[in-house]
Amino acid sequence: MVLSAEESIAATPGEVFSLFGTGRGSGWVFDAECDRLAVGSAVTFNLPVGRGRHGHTVQILGRISGIVPGRRIVVAHDEPWRGRLRVAFEPAAAGWTTVRLTAQVEDGGVEWLARRCGWPAAEPEDDGTHRIGLLTSQSGPAAVSTIGCEHLAELAVDELNAEGGLDGSRVRLLVGDDATSPEVGAMEARRLLRAGCRVLLGSVTSATFTAVQHAVEGEGIPLVHAVINEGGAGPGHVFRLGERPADQLRAAATPFMRHTGARHWFLVGDDYSWSHGAHAAARVVLPERGNVIVNERYVPLGTRDFTRVIEDIMRSGADLVLSTLAGADEVAFQKQSLEMGLRDRCRTLSLLLDESTRERMGDRAAAGLWTSLGYFQQLPTRRNKELLARYREAFGRWAPPVSSMSAAVYEAVLLYAAAVRNLRGGDQQGVAGELRRLRADLPRGDVELAGPHVLRQRLHLAEARPGGFRVFDTPL
Repeated sequence: MVLSAEESIAATPGEVFSLFGTGRGSGWVFDAECDRLAVGSAVTFNLPVGRGRHGHTVQILGRISGIVPGRRIVVAHDEPWRGRLRVAFEPAAAGWTTVRLTAQVEDGGVEWLARRCGWPAAEPEDDGTHRIGLLTSQSGPAAVSTIGCEHLAELAVDELNAEGGLDGSRVRLLVGDDATSPEVGAMEARRLLRAGCRVLLGSVTSATFTAVQHAVEGEGIPLVHAVINEGGAGPGHVFRLGERPADQLRAAATPFMRHTGARHWFLVGDDYSWSHGAHAAARVVLPERGNVIVNERYVPLGTRDFTRVIEDIMRSGADLVLSTLAGADEVAFQKQSLEMGLRDRCRTLSLLLDESTRERMGDRAAAGLWTSLGYFQQLPTRRNKELLARYREAFGRWAPPVSSMSAAVYEAVLLYAAAVRNLRGGDQQGVAGELRRLRADLPRGDVELAGPHVLRQRLHLAEARPGGFRVFDTPL
């Protein structure tokens, strides 16, 4: 299947090419955005699909893999499906340029498009495999952060199969896209369970995970929120792994305050459970360390214009910002903060700033931001070095970076497999019980599950620099 689209622009091919990705406004060269026009740069743009009232756009997240100056750009993309597309710049009459976009869509993309259009998805045949379900955000604002999660889940499944699978069966990964929507996530979770998944792993927002928990309650299979979240209670088969905001703040607040000499905070986040939980933790942890919270703001998930929020911060007297914004919201906020001069007044601690989000932001907008997470690519553990080597060998140089979120999915698959193997057969309730008391040596280091809602791990403080992070040796 091939998708194609074109635009006509009143400028020469060389002029249009040089302005590709500059974000000049809605509709300009498929709304493409990239930090710089160079091979290896992350790029985001909107691909038109369909026409008329049935038409819509699909946001593509990828990386520039080839350039013919003034004529063509090739993009290798990973979300919402994996593929390659070409953007050609062709001269037209009287100084105009025709920009043609051509995308080859393989089976995974066809299936994703069919579900997005509301067509019924074909149920996979019963092939005797041990099925693991991954619910992730292949589209919507959170896709910026979860890009790469499917890759890492596939890598873990391949490793399990190389070791003989689980319970004498090969392991098969089935993937659902929540589109950063709790309602869609609940429907996709039910679809994955109908397809025979024995565990459901989530690299989704807390809002989606809560909706999924309600949608599949009573099924009793292990339900694992693998990535960073605000925590919470639930039945024994519901697991909330990942970092916690209170732990992140305890690790970061004092070193950050000492480094900046500042202590007046403005909190900004998305208006859903993650940010509300993180800000509640901040209202406890920050004052304990001599900090003052001057104000806070919440915005709807999916916000792109932060002008008023930034103006409020500038008027507040704050000299530090705690950002709990997710995915594309965080990218937009930090870019606009740089443009409006907020960086000259305030330093920022961003709780969801990982490798994937940092590269979508670009080096200029990300430079100087601090974060605290359990995993960074720079960690010197043997398991991490082995993981990175296998990842690049499997997915190539243009695959997205391994991040705290994608590494957490890889590790969640391995933790589930360890529980199944330790039990040596048995029902899913027994697997859930085994999961509650696991210890493991993972790419992020040694971890321990202390019940279904606590993953003990070391947190690291890091500052964004061009090309990545500088990781400080500051354990929790």
